[in-house]
Amino acid sequence: MVIETKQAFLRNLSTSWLEGGNKKGAILIFLHGYPDGPEIWSKQIKYFSAHYHIICPYARGTFASEPGRSLSRFSTQSLCLDILEILKFTDPKGKKEVRVIGHDLGGTVAWKLATYLGPRLSNLVIINSLSLEQMAARLISRPKQWIHSWYIVPLLVPKISEKWIQKFSKRLLPWAYKLGGLKPKQFPRMNLKDPFPVSTLKHYRAFAQEALQIINTQPQKIKIPTIVIWGNRDPFLLTPTVDELEPYAQQLTIRILEGGHWLFREKPDLTNQLIEQFFTQGIQNAHHF
Repeated sequence: MVIETKQAFLRNLSTSWLEGGNKKGAILIFLHGYPDGPEIWSKQIKYFSAHYHIICPYARGTFASEPGRSLSRFSTQSLCLDILEILKFTDPKGKKEVRVIGHDLGGTVAWKLATYLGPRLSNLVIINSLSLEQMAARLISRPKQWIHSWYIVPLLVPKISEKWIQKFSKRLLPWAYKLGGLKPKQFPRMNLKDPFPVSTLKHYRAFAQEALQIINTQPQKIKIPTIVIWGNRDPFLLTPTVDELEPYAQQLTIRILEGGHWLFREKPDLTNQLIEQFFTQGIQNAHHF
């Protein structure tokens, strides 16, 4: 398995991603969240690289991807445009089938990306993540989510939160991973070497701004087969209900498993098998937990 770091000047910013696997296979895109990098998907990359052309973008402002000055470059729309440019770079003819897997903030982007890719996208996999529309609706209908999202509020404060993260990231990141259900041996090593890039905090600010603009808007229903895999001990997000997610996906499978926020690192074998089964067998009963 050969995975390389690729870099290109896309949409006026230096943009990086990991790429490798079977270049003849369908494209499988992994989108990471905060405070992660592409290496968070190491177990999935190893599992799926024999059959898929793997692409793992560095989220805007994360390590090798230049952040850009404008907050608008961190919006879901802008992040989707970045990914579309990566796809053009790696598959110029645009004929390869695409499948997308997203977690945390990467899952938020994945929900949005599904509306951009159209028929080219064959499957969507969401792991412990909500779209902005779902989160906005949840904060109204399920106010308990505010308690679980307490940590977002200080991250929305410019300058102060940057200094806080810059100074304490080596302590905060292990704390977050442990709180999210991971054991030290399951931590992604790369993220713990250096202070985490603070520009990534702009994702939260851009997403919060965007969410306020779409409250009470009609959801755009995704038509392709979608599976939501969820660790039921997630300290950051309440476990979703079928009624909550069905308005957003026409062909929906939900699997609620025993685990935390980083379920795919906590239980990689089980998660990989569920994803592979979904790819090969397609949609299951939405009420199958």
